[in-house]
This record gives sequence, structure tokens and C-alpha cells, in this order.
Amino acid sequence: MKEDIINFIEDFSVELNPKVQKKISDIHINKKNKIFITYLPESDEKEIFSAVEFVNTKGFIPVVHLPARTMRDIKHVEDFLITIRKLTKSNEILVIGGGGSQVGFINSSVDILESGLLEKYDFNKVKVAGHPEGSPDINNEILKEFLLIKEKIHTSKELDLEIVTQFFFESDPFIKWDVFLDKIGVTLPVRVGFPGPATFKTLLNFGLMSGVGNSLNFLKKNSNKIGDLLAKTSNDKMLIELATASKLSKLGRPNAFHCYPFGGFEKTCHWLTAIQNGDFIVENDKLIFHKKKI
Repeated sequence: MKEDIINFIEDFSVELNPKVQKKISDIHINKKNKIFITYLPESDEKEIFSAVEFVNTKGFIPVVHLPARTMRDIKHVEDFLITIRKLTKSNEILVIGGGGSQVGFINSSVDILESGLLEKYDFNKVKVAGHPEGSPDINNEILKEFLLIKEKIHTSKELDLEIVTQFFFESDPFIKWDVFLDKIGVTLPVRVGFPGPATFKTLLNFGLMSGVGNSLNFLKKNSNKIGDLLAKTSNDKMLIELATASKLSKLGRPNAFHCYPFGGFEKTCHWLTAIQNGDFIVENDKLIFHKKKI
């Protein structure tokens, strides 16, 4: 099982908030791993551009969020892509619907995927959103329709698409969603979104804000059992179950691993590196690290 876990997270990616980037001087992970740069509804694009430059200068591949509903219009999208292209040679980008209210005239990520701008500026490895537990903002039929459109774009255009999922707290919804993708004919690879080590309270707050669905019951049940919302968890059981699911899935999904650093970016990077280096043992569905302070 140890080797399965190492192989599962080997090609991991991790999120970096531009506001967090201003507080760090280096990134302590392997250069082969990618850094996703968040673009929240309230973000300052200057901070995003600064984060891209920082990540690129440190020798990593930045994968910038491009939230459709935050863009004013297609010209805004093009200007954004032009600026990113000046800062990095990365050909990867994450195109999502985005949170918050719609700012301009772009309704969804599909508008950007079909615009031709990604190909024009050499962003041909495109990450798109996936919601194993559904979305509080979009009904399931529309989510299904978008998945089928993205599958068609992947097979008919010069764009190599990969799904990156929202985070969740139990493996069962993902395993069922993988079966659902098979059933409707979606063959896209999936990079699974995983909540990095954090306290139950922190995870619960992020879960409630994001509306991730039924797996919030995991946090409620476990926090009550422990009786301490400040107890830290890395949800090792789910990590083990997802690594196992990857081997059993028809298309090897989840095919890759993406981490949301809710317990802190630097701490999460140390945790990921320790797993990648095999500095742990597996015991009773837990990862026991050789160094205690991970």
C-alpha cells in the first residue's frame, strides 16, 4: 500500500493563493510538481500576476485559474492571457466557471474553451472543473451537459483537457462519480482535489463555504467523536481509499492528485514531500511519518 500511495501522489499539484505568496520566500517541493494560482472573485489581478512571476522564477510551472464569470468580456480574457503569456512559458491553465456573481457577459467556462483564445496563446493543456458531489450553484443536469461538452472539446479541438475536482471528505462520492462518468461516456482524466492536513474546524469552515455536499457528515461525525474541533486530520483513510480506487477504476481515475492547503501552504508542501519521498509507514489506515512534526 505504501508504494501505491507514493505513486498516486507522485505528480501532485498544490494551490497557492496570491496573498499567501507574498508571505513566503521559497517553495519547498520538487520542481516537477505544479503550482495552481487561485483567482478568487475578490482577487487583485496584479497580485495574481506577481504570484505567476514568483512561481515561474522559482522554476515551477504555474497553472493559473481563469474564472469565466469574473471576466468582464472576451477582451478581458484575452488581455489576461496576454499578460500571463509574457510572464511564463507554461502551456497549462485552469478554466472554471468561478464563484461569486457574474461580472460581465461570459456565462461559463465553455464560452472561453470555445473562443479559440487558449489555442491562440498556446495554452493547450487545460484543466476544467469537476464536482463529484454536485454544485450548490449549478444543477446536476447542467453539470452533466457541461461534462459532455468538455469531452467533445477534448476529442475535437487542439486542447488536452483534464478534470480537477472540488475537494471532498469521503471517497465514496468520488467512486460513484467515476462510474457515472463511465456511464455517460466521459473519458477525461481526473486530478482529484484533496483537502490537505488541517484542523477539523478549518476543514468544516471551508466545506461549509464551498457547499461540498454530503461528505461534510464525515467532519461532523468525526469532530463529535474526538470532541475537539482543533484536532488535526490529514484524512489518511480517504487517501488510501482513493489510491486503491485509482487501481480499480476502468480508466485509472483518479489519475492524479491536487491538494488544497487549508492547513497552510508551507506545512502542506512539507507533508506532500514527505509522502513523495516515502518518509512514512502505513499502520491501521494511518500514515505514520518518520519525522513527527509533519
